[in-house]
Amino acid sequence: MMTEKKLLASDDIDPLVIFAPEEPGLQWQRISGMAVLDEASQELEVCRMSCMTLAEAKAFAATDDRISFFFYVKHYAIMYHHHVLHAGDVIFFSGTPVLHAEPGADCFEKPAAPDSKLSITAAPGNNWISVQAQLQVPFLSSEQAHAYLWPCLRPGQDNNVENMDGGLQAVLSYNPASSASGPGDHAGWWVCGQYVHAGGQQKTAQTCFGGPSMPVKPGDILSCRIVYDAANRSWLQTITNTENNNSVSFPVSVKQKPGQAHDRNTVSFSLENLSQARHRHLHQCLSLFNVIIKTKYPQSNLGQGLNNLPYVDHARLCENQSSLHISRIILYSPMLDVR
Repeated sequence: MMTEKKLLASDDIDPLVIFAPEEPGLQWQRISGMAVLDEASQELEVCRMSCMTLAEAKAFAATDDRISFFFYVKHYAIMYHHHVLHAGDVIFFSGTPVLHAEPGADCFEKPAAPDSKLSITAAPGNNWISVQAQLQVPFLSSEQAHAYLWPCLRPGQDNNVENMDGGLQAVLSYNPASSASGPGDHAGWWVCGQYVHAGGQQKTAQTCFGGPSMPVKPGDILSCRIVYDAANRSWLQTITNTENNNSVSFPVSVKQKPGQAHDRNTVSFSLENLSQARHRHLHQCLSLFNVIIKTKYPQSNLGQGLNNLPYVDHARLCENQSSLHISRIILYSPMLDVR
């Protein structure tokens, strides 16, 4: 009897919000005993599936940036208009729908990097020579939103702040039609390679400049590459729209001192929400996937600890110990306070 009482007491402890580490990869935040049951949230529904395991639901949602969270039916749930859902039914959502108590279901929210930034620094004396990543142009953007999403190569730790240089960035941005102010004055989504100073006392004519831009549309898959050309001591940024093979390129020579190429030993993945009002945001998750970053020299601890981060999916170091592969990095989830 004592054993039975202890088991019952243990089963009764079910915190409202926990991390669910039962599958490898992204660690979804679980909100137990909750579901989206009201008709008002119907417009935020992305899709619904039946006869799924929880692992299958997580894997399906991880690869779709429109999905910020879903609820999974464990037993049965009664929706609006008395519609009944059964075990294994899943409904996927964007945005922030209203949750209601439902003992037969659990909600799962997609994880996101704190402050929507992830940086990986190579060892002293080593430096990155290339970064490539893919991203999908968001489907669900606020007409008031203005955000930058990029993979970026920038200098790492430097004891002299005045010597801190800028970053090479493949930038995806959204301009509302009422305030088109990006390169080429594109309204909607556009992308281009850029160079932006990171701060410090820069003595240069320009602190931000870039190459040609191109408009893109929701759903397009963009492949971004930033590669160091040792022969010309310069960097080449190339962004290709895999839907139509359109591309833009931006070569730039970045030097710390005359005749000395500037080392890049930190790679960053960032989302900048430039809107001032908190209610202005993108109504979906954003991520970078199929990420490959390479260093000049082998480094056995490269990317160590990345797989312990809930928002990083399957990071692995190749046998040559100079190429790091990451399946996906989640940068933004609208239920979090991202500014």
